[in-house]
Amino acid sequence: MWKSLDVDAPTHLREVLEELGPTFIKLGQILSTRPDILPQSYISELEKLQDTAPTLPIEKVYAVIEAEFGAPAYQVFPEFEPTPLAAASLAQVHRAKLSDGTSVIVKVQRPGIEEQIETDIEIIYKRVQFVEHHWERARTYGLTELVDEFAAILREELDYTREARNTDRLREVLSRHKRVKVPLVYWQYTTKRVLTLEMLEGTKITEVGNKQGPGPDPTDLAKRLASLFVEQIFVDGFFHADPHPGNILVTSDGTIQLVDCGQVGRMDPETKAGIVRMLIAFEQQDVRALADEILFLGIADEEVDVRRLTSDLDRVLRAYYGMPARAINIGQLLKLVLGVSAKHRVRLPANFAVLGKVLASIDGICRRLDPNVNFTEIARGYVGKAVRKELVFEGSVAELYRALVATRGLLVSLPEQLSRLMRKAVEGHLRIEFKHEGLDEVTESLRASSNRIAIALIVAAIIVGSSLIVATSGGPMPGWLGIPSLGLLGYVLASVFGVWLIVSIIRSARHK
Repeated sequence: MWKSLDVDAPTHLREVLEELGPTFIKLGQILSTRPDILPQSYISELEKLQDTAPTLPIEKVYAVIEAEFGAPAYQVFPEFEPTPLAAASLAQVHRAKLSDGTSVIVKVQRPGIEEQIETDIEIIYKRVQFVEHHWERARTYGLTELVDEFAAILREELDYTREARNTDRLREVLSRHKRVKVPLVYWQYTTKRVLTLEMLEGTKITEVGNKQGPGPDPTDLAKRLASLFVEQIFVDGFFHADPHPGNILVTSDGTIQLVDCGQVGRMDPETKAGIVRMLIAFEQQDVRALADEILFLGIADEEVDVRRLTSDLDRVLRAYYGMPARAINIGQLLKLVLGVSAKHRVRLPANFAVLGKVLASIDGICRRLDPNVNFTEIARGYVGKAVRKELVFEGSVAELYRALVATRGLLVSLPEQLSRLMRKAVEGHLRIEFKHEGLDEVTESLRASSNRIAIALIVAAIIVGSSLIVATSGGPMPGWLGIPSLGLLGYVLASVFGVWLIVSIIRSARHK
């Protein structure tokens, strides 16, 4: 019975997230990219989450358009198909035509969805804070940071002007490719809740080769798709982050069309260089260098045992070293590295998980087009190109110029800073503070020990004093059993303090 419950748990989690609505579906989709948090059985199940929803009545769609443009929907879009192309949890997509007859795709946000998502995010924050307060390991996973990332992604998706800017930038980045297309944005018909894009027609990339008649060569298409994405990632540092087959269309002449640019990935120069160095370390089978890069790029909540981290990386990656290049899935490789890092409580940047998902997805699509395509060999060429780009002379000159400017500023301000320092020293206002790290426990232990020693001395003094009083009493005195009252009081006090001292020592020993 227990085994059955364990097997059904991932499915049950997926079903619960679907029932809870769009916010939790999006959360599940993000968690499906985080093998450092969830085991593979949950990852596989959460990848099945479909961002679908019931069709929105056309009157509500028109109401959103009218509210955004301040005019009736038929004036904004003279032709508007009431039957949607797709209905997702956040929006609904329709075909339409502009006043000049241009065919477009219109994405309209569901009314009231923003308020619902903000309420759900607040609930998630409260639950995560409760879990982190009562479970120490949850803090290691950085659940609050994960919710911060999730909230930022959702809020970005709710602002269609941001998606429009991402689309424009991606089209600009990819403009150097001859047979690659990204839809145009019609900004005069785009607002925060309505996005209007050029309509692109094509075949879903995984259906290439299934239709009768001439068409693009699947092998050539696979190679161009692999090159397109690894160049976006390793050279440009800006890439389409949701490349499932439905978002990649192909025309009859083999032009690759990327649609739905709501999710994009960004790699800052430091992270991009770190990932390139990690792949080079793997290529050279230098596990220690790989561990060093993980520690450099990640955030560790506690001291990391580098030898154990290196050993675990070697054990996980050893099986890949003997494989031919075409059998290696770089995306899965990055996911394994992410899992080992999490085991040692090192949190790598969130875009690592996104990158692993993108590379794994593109690798899978390329293999469906041509099982013999060598995705890793293609990626290796662009990794080398990324290294050369980092070392180009123009970049070095720019960095040298920035360093010279910073040095000049330091030299100009140095006399003034030295003058202020000397003035404070002469006036007696100069103060130097030293802070000892890690000595609080030692100080507290010494304080407790000195207090116990003092109490022990007091107890000994009371016993000696009481004994002297009893010994020097010249005959029966008022008291108990002939013992003087003052001496008896001393014995009682000595007993009380002695018992307290013994109990205190026993308790401190247990806490240790």
